[in-house]
Amino acid sequence: MSHWSAAPMDRNQVVLFAPTLDQSLADDHPVRLFAETLAALDFSDWERMYVRVVGQPPIHPRVLAGCILYGLSLGIRSSRKLEDAAANRLDFIWLLEGRVPDHATICKFRTAFGPQIKGLFRQVGRVAIELGLVALNRVMLDGTHVQANNSRSATNRRASLQQKLDALDEQVGRLLAEADAQDRADAALFGEGSPAKLPPGLRDLRARQDRLRRAMQNLEEMERERRDRGQSRGPAVPTSDPDARVLPAKQGAGYAPGYTTVLATDAASGFVLDAQVIAGNDEASTVLPAIEHVEENFGRRPDELITDSGFNSGPNLRGLAEQNVTPLMPPRQATDASAARRPDPAEPVPEADRGRLPVNPQNKTLDRAGFVYDPAADRYHCPMGRPMGRAQDKPYDRHGTRGTYRVYESPGCGGCPLAAKCLGKGARVRRVCRDEYEELRERMAARMNSEAGRAAYRRRGPIAEGAFATLKAVMDLRQYLLRGLAKVRIETDWAVTALNLTKLIRLTAR
Repeated sequence: MSHWSAAPMDRNQVVLFAPTLDQSLADDHPVRLFAETLAALDFSDWERMYVRVVGQPPIHPRVLAGCILYGLSLGIRSSRKLEDAAANRLDFIWLLEGRVPDHATICKFRTAFGPQIKGLFRQVGRVAIELGLVALNRVMLDGTHVQANNSRSATNRRASLQQKLDALDEQVGRLLAEADAQDRADAALFGEGSPAKLPPGLRDLRARQDRLRRAMQNLEEMERERRDRGQSRGPAVPTSDPDARVLPAKQGAGYAPGYTTVLATDAASGFVLDAQVIAGNDEASTVLPAIEHVEENFGRRPDELITDSGFNSGPNLRGLAEQNVTPLMPPRQATDASAARRPDPAEPVPEADRGRLPVNPQNKTLDRAGFVYDPAADRYHCPMGRPMGRAQDKPYDRHGTRGTYRVYESPGCGGCPLAAKCLGKGARVRRVCRDEYEELRERMAARMNSEAGRAAYRRRGPIAEGAFATLKAVMDLRQYLLRGLAKVRIETDWAVTALNLTKLIRLTAR
């Protein structure tokens, strides 16, 4: 008797009754529930994209979409790896019923059905709402940087980019002249005929020339934005994916070309309710569109929105108030103003607490958070209790956001024991500014300081950041496969749809 166990199956043994494909897969395999869920969804919009006139019958879009979505749930994103799985993995063979689509078909399908995958995302979310898995009462918003399909070294500033573009223009012009001379020689020898296609080398140069021109256009736009912000150093732009921006890298130190991906998630279940991808890192610009998208997709807007400080801006607070959405956002610069709070702001801060007054880290003077506003009298009280009346109104323009702020000024700071800490260099009186959003910020601060507000905000991290953890750790979405903002957005829609579909399957199975 052999010491080792015998193989349960002989590769060369002929069987009388071969198992069916369905019998080859375990009854409790997750792919079965995945296929049942896909079969319950409506793919009529996908079917209308096909014109079946000639050629072989196409693979139904449910099959190809299922292959991509199931692969994403397992962290398989590459079209070549999906092709290999369709030919060799039993669960994929069962799901596709033996079909083996090639990688080119999968790749084209993924980018050709952008509106349809967004519609499927909407369907999955509405099913979750009908099942009571999504409440839509409280939504959490968070963003992250995802690296673009562009190496760190493939970035250029204006001088090097212009040099490469000039050299490429010269090379393209020379090749075009040579092609035109060859065409004339062929016409003289063979007569006039249909023009030939551009040679492959020239076609590649044209594509590279287009990318560099797009990069130059993006560079000029970024330079205008930096001039408006008072920044002098010119930016660097990616050349492989000109739509990307150089952002702080999540993996390792330094910077890398990437996009900012922002997700709105339901606080009760973690379902993704909206996904936005922007070029740059202006996360605050996604707040109001996220509310609009949630209402458009699911028929109602949330009651409460919880975000981190990066989304906190005056226009966002006003826009949310107009839509009756209660925001919960910490201030961008957290300051401890507890020492300035006192029953009567006309009285000075006790001497024992003056060392704890907040200090502005930029100019090293007492921060404006230490000054108490009296709305009834429309004036401030400084830490020493002196009144500061409204002196003037001044317009402002902050990166395209225009408005008016009120300037409050102390009548005099002579003899004040805090003058050395309170006044800037060369200043004789202290001024405090208040814009039209300050009342909304004060309400926000009161909510954040309440026990209910702190408890609600503590849940933001596990829910909002948990979606990104799944996308990056499970689905391996740390770098986009596609290039260009439009295609990157489609790739994101596929990923969040797979995330919601997997979550729906797990919750319904329970």
